[in-house]
Amino acid sequence: MTRSAALSLLVWVLAFAGGLTPAFADPGYEYSTVKSPPISEANHATILGDIYGGTFTGSGTDLGYGLWNVFSNGSITAYRVYDFDAEDEIIHIVTGNQSNVDRIWTDGDARVTATAKYAGLEQSFGWNGGGSDSTEYFELLNESVLSKTFEVEGDFLWGINPDSYLWWSRDSLNDDTVDHMVTYKIEGLITNETVWALFWEDLPSSHPWDQDYQDFVIEVRAIPEPGSMLLLGLGALALLKKRKT
Repeated sequence: MTRSAALSLLVWVLAFAGGLTPAFADPGYEYSTVKSPPISEANHATILGDIYGGTFTGSGTDLGYGLWNVFSNGSITAYRVYDFDAEDEIIHIVTGNQSNVDRIWTDGDARVTATAKYAGLEQSFGWNGGGSDSTEYFELLNESVLSKTFEVEGDFLWGINPDSYLWWSRDSLNDDTVDHMVTYKIEGLITNETVWALFWEDLPSSHPWDQDYQDFVIEVRAIPEPGSMLLLGLGALALLKKRKT
């Protein structure tokens, strides 16, 4: 797939060459075993290295085509979030982990910063503003806005809007009803934020698509709002006082 880059500051000319042999994926991860044409763009390890530095290598479960459920450069590790079925399972943006499912996102009250890290096409990243079934798209990032901080509360969905398509993190709301987003939880960074990397596939499954899930990569950082952290602290203090009584 050769396309002009719109996010010029964030797009690198990267190549991933070589013959690739189809491999069956772990049944817990949705990935095609038939891929045509072969990957000719940057793979996930390369992109993670460009974002966080160092050389990332895969381990754990081999998903085929150079993709694994764990990538690490020795100090920073990207754990792929489980994304098989479980349509209604919810992942907490602050306290969630790779054992959750990345369809529906939630949290009580959190501050989120989304930053575009890699793109191979002019497109936008956004969310539905709340709820698990709403498909009203609110744009957060585009070729002019590369980072944005906003607040989330309750359930919500992520989305991208490339060309004439609109894809959501929840499969059932997509026109082709398939998964267009792969999520990694990033651990090992020196930060008090919870960090995620969202890797998107921008083509419909009828295209036929290449399923490389690297057409648009967004880093998401989340932290509880100061108010909710204060309430949490007061609750712990009250519990401590009760134990001392």
